[in-house]
Amino acid sequence: MNVTSPFPQESANRDALGQWYAQKAMGRLLTEQLSEVLNHRLEQVFGYHMLITGADIGLDFSRLGKTQRIFCLTTQPSSALGFQPVVGMSSELPFASDSLDALVLCHTLNVAPTPHEVLRECQRVLVPNGHLFIVSFNPVSLWGVGRLLNHLLRRKSLPAASSRKMRDWLALLGFSHGEPQYLAPLVPVGRGRLWKMMTSIEGWLRRRNAPLGNVYLIHARKRVSARLESGLTVMNKPRLIAIPLGKTQGGVPVPRQVKVKVDDPWGPQQ
Repeated sequence: MNVTSPFPQESANRDALGQWYAQKAMGRLLTEQLSEVLNHRLEQVFGYHMLITGADIGLDFSRLGKTQRIFCLTTQPSSALGFQPVVGMSSELPFASDSLDALVLCHTLNVAPTPHEVLRECQRVLVPNGHLFIVSFNPVSLWGVGRLLNHLLRRKSLPAASSRKMRDWLALLGFSHGEPQYLAPLVPVGRGRLWKMMTSIEGWLRRRNAPLGNVYLIHARKRVSARLESGLTVMNKPRLIAIPLGKTQGGVPVPRQVKVKVDDPWGPQQ
């Protein structure tokens, strides 16, 4: 299998995001909630091949889903348990067209320098009606506020597209999709009553799927255009018949009587 080396920037972003998930309270909360949500979503996915791309955010995909073979796109060869590592970059997936049943993007569109190319590759490698799961940061959230502050202070930050823009991109590529599911709108902090109050507010926002979650999940499917075969015969466009004019009667021209052939379907039958 021919593979290409990934972008160095994409590799660095993956590693940094993996450390953020492991060290930050928000990252650990997101790992817990994403495991619960993806476990429910992937239970509905049946097939032979599934590919996981993006950052290592602590999800155990060997226990998620019902696909028989799981690949993981990595920046370097590894011996990870539960799935087969494949070296490559997300904008040039080393897979044949229409070969994968499911594809999970773990912040791939946040770490890749060319997110549009990544989505085009997803459309190429997925089988008809294949499943695409997108995990991405939400710019309209607490994480988005921190990203804005980093931008004002001229610090590096990961790009993030809104859920509305993401759905527009998917529609242009021929994907059908459901409503995004927003996760971790708040991170409970403190102890005692404060922690209980923030936990209650966080749960209330999640149950109502408030679009303020720090991360959203979109489940999309590759649409197949069906060609309808009809038994109807389309008739040709009728021909215009020039009718010559005869002699005038009282200054008004009178048309001559023109005989139309019987085999003309658009003429009067005799």
